Amino acid sequence: MKRKRFLQLHIGRIALTFLLLCLIIYTCYHALWSSEGSLLTTPAKPISDTRLISGDAWLFRDETVLTVPKAGLVNSLADGGAKVGKNTELTEVWFDESGVELNEKQAKLDLINRTIDVLEASTLPEGTPVSKAEGYRAQALSELSKIRMAIRTGDLSGLSEMEDALLVSLNRYGALTGDADAIANALESARAERDALLKGEKTVLHNTASSAYYYGLSEVDGYESVFTEQALEAMTAESFAEMTRATPDTGEGYPVGKLCYGYSWHVAVDFSQACEDLFVIGQAYTVSFPENNGMTLELVCERLLGNGEGGTVAVLRSDVTPLEFRYLRMQSAEITVGSTEGIYIPRQAYVSLGGLDGVYVFEDGTVRFRRILVIYQDEGYLIANYEDNAPEHDAAYLSLNDLMITSGKNLYDGKVYS
Repeated sequence: MKRKRFLQLHIGRIALTFLLLCLIIYTCYHALWSSEGSLLTTPAKPISDTRLISGDAWLFRDETVLTVPKAGLVNSLADGGAKVGKNTELTEVWFDESGVELNEKQAKLDLINRTIDVLEASTLPEGTPVSKAEGYRAQALSELSKIRMAIRTGDLSGLSEMEDALLVSLNRYGALTGDADAIANALESARAERDALLKGEKTVLHNTASSAYYYGLSEVDGYESVFTEQALEAMTAESFAEMTRATPDTGEGYPVGKLCYGYSWHVAVDFSQACEDLFVIGQAYTVSFPENNGMTLELVCERLLGNGEGGTVAVLRSDVTPLEFRYLRMQSAEITVGSTEGIYIPRQAYVSLGGLDGVYVFEDGTVRFRRILVIYQDEGYLIANYEDNAPEHDAAYLSLNDLMITSGKNLYDGKVYS
């Protein structure tokens, strides 16, 4: 009676448990035995695969450091990075105080000068119509989006320039929709604040030689006498390694800026791996500089040498001097050394049949073997050449849009799936 009563009370639960057990067995059976009939496919699509190699690029230029006998407050008169002619005033140095306070005053002066530059760029021409306000608002939103993207990606190399561009757009918008005299008043106040800092005896430095590119105090790094064009000509793997370990030295006196004569400059890009076979002397290569807001330039390969540690040093030349480029002594560089065009083949689709490289494709309910000519392979994928047929072999070549099989069991050419 107890057993009968127990069955009456729990028959539903027992039946449900039995059904669940049967479902589990059924599922496991099909997973283990019936998955043979399940295929995963992907269409054969074209790909253009660009090959990049990256290394540390060291800058070589003919640079002359401008110095004064003692430390002072440096106020540039020429634009940084601009080309200046002979006898042009470059910078003025005010001798009043020194030490920590001088450093604080220099930082304050630099900030004031940056503010003045933004306000001067914000000044609108006389008679600018109010209809342009919306355009400046759109520019401000665009610059704000760039700043957010830079912060999100961690690439802050061009953040200062983006901030200034944002302020210029906002100031112009404000001048057209609000107080038209606000920029002029702020500019007058900033200039007065700068004049209050510039006290004491001063000396003005000029460009006494031929035309050159001028750079302010912040651009002097102490390696101007190390990474010279003359040193580059005689450079060996050993001397290059010594240069990269050198201690910065600006020589006698106090640096206040520098001049760069000539328009061409070089970088020696140090690669950890041997890659001499990827370069051709005299050929131009596309070089991207991530720390320069991703700026891309065309440089010509002039020389290759080993770095003494199994790697390669490639010496490349540029014959242009972009104003917006930051000539850092060392920065990372990514060089495009080639590209491969063909059919993208996932590694899991690749098979070797009878010594032939190929893939299985699914065609009209049947598995077919298709040959491929592998022209490049990397971790996770291959690239095959374009071919229509192969008269010297029984197997045809893979064509675009063929359905490559990337997953399946017990595959063979001619297997039929219903």
